[in-house]
Amino acid sequence: MKVAATGNTYRSINFGRSLNKTEMDNAYKVSLEARNLMGAQDGRGVLFLPSERLPKAQEGVGLTEQLEKFFDNVKKLLGINTVEITGAADEASAASVKNAIQGSGLERMGRFVIPQNRDELENAVEQAAKEFDALRVMTNDGNVSLEDINKIEETFKRVKGDAFKPSMLIYEHQDKAYAWDPDRINEMYKGRVIVGSSNYLNDNGGVLWGSKSFFTDRMGAKQGEFIHGLRNAFDSDLATQMSDGGQINAARNLLETELKLQDDEILHPARFAAAKRADVVLSNNFYKHFDDIAPKMSLDVENFEKIYQEALQQGSGDNYFDSLAKALKSLGLDKSNPDVYESVCKYRNALFASGAKTMEEAAALTAQELESSYKDVSNVVLQGVEIKRKALEDAKKLADFKEQHKEILEEGRKLGENMNPLDITRFDKFLNYVRKYKVQFIVGAALAALAIIGGTMYSYGKEIAQKSQAAKPKPDNIV
Repeated sequence: MKVAATGNTYRSINFGRSLNKTEMDNAYKVSLEARNLMGAQDGRGVLFLPSERLPKAQEGVGLTEQLEKFFDNVKKLLGINTVEITGAADEASAASVKNAIQGSGLERMGRFVIPQNRDELENAVEQAAKEFDALRVMTNDGNVSLEDINKIEETFKRVKGDAFKPSMLIYEHQDKAYAWDPDRINEMYKGRVIVGSSNYLNDNGGVLWGSKSFFTDRMGAKQGEFIHGLRNAFDSDLATQMSDGGQINAARNLLETELKLQDDEILHPARFAAAKRADVVLSNNFYKHFDDIAPKMSLDVENFEKIYQEALQQGSGDNYFDSLAKALKSLGLDKSNPDVYESVCKYRNALFASGAKTMEEAAALTAQELESSYKDVSNVVLQGVEIKRKALEDAKKLADFKEQHKEILEEGRKLGENMNPLDITRFDKFLNYVRKYKVQFIVGAALAALAIIGGTMYSYGKEIAQKSQAAKPKPDNIV
């Protein structure tokens, strides 16, 4: 993943290298802290992954390892903790998929269809509960009763025991969000998790548009009692959805109210999509369709890193840290917990950045190119001015450094060209040995330094103690 490293300050120059394991882990920890502050630490983040996007099993290829790397990426970069493979998976790779999901610390969700013969219901739920960690129950059949729902939950809880959580069972109407009847929700799904979508702008004449508020205000569901997401929202041109001025303005006003956005260009497709994603993340439980991570791009598991990065730099990719930044800000957590908020923003900016690949490229960039490169495409959490200023400062330092050391660099190049590789002195050999075992040398040097310092301080302390003891007045003898 070509993401700039982040430290205590913004990393202005992105050299196009991948995050190492420590940096990726730190980003993941930051996202968990953010979700914890939002009260969504137990929330479920589901990825719906079409089976045709999985790599095919090939002889001699480590499929499980390849899949584990992918699942680790989506876990840490997109907030995913659960995966459902939609469609029929290749039997040859099914075991690798299952092992990779579990090996990445994720849970498996399965799609469950209620059998027409209700006598088969309990056994079907038992088998599904043994196979999967969670179920997406299809309840679009008008004949589904409260008795059926209770039977499903009782059986699933019996299999899972103390590990059971309500979010292990989610109930999908398999229709537009407004097709859920509030009375039916109150009767059958109170305290359970229902599936909804913010896919469409139209919510049957209202203005809540499948947002978080649609579930809490219109449907009467509490936080944690629904799972919110985009349902292949970008398959059609967003401009088509925007053709109805009244609907689009209602949606924009809702987003500005929920997310407290101050963005005059929110109707730009990339920004509008970013706002929709942030609205989804405001919910405790959310889901993402694989196709929506990099919309209108040919994305699969094997090319995920490359295509996802391209989508981010174009401003259309799903930047989870951008969503978290917007969500934190809308809840006022940027003020009460600035350290977490700033850390989230660092990773958001790093993911969006498309900077130079080398120091020479960075030094050669013009001010206009730098400004373009570091433009914050979400432009909602405004920090672009500071980022651009720092980027220009760093670019100038690089250019100055390059100019000042031009002669030294050139001399070094000439020496390298003229050097006889066979003419190596003992000192050179020693240096090569040190380079090869530099970690051991550093640790050894540190331990030696600590030993010297410790020994010196011990001797000094002993000397002081002796002097102090000699100077102490002797007590009078008591008879």
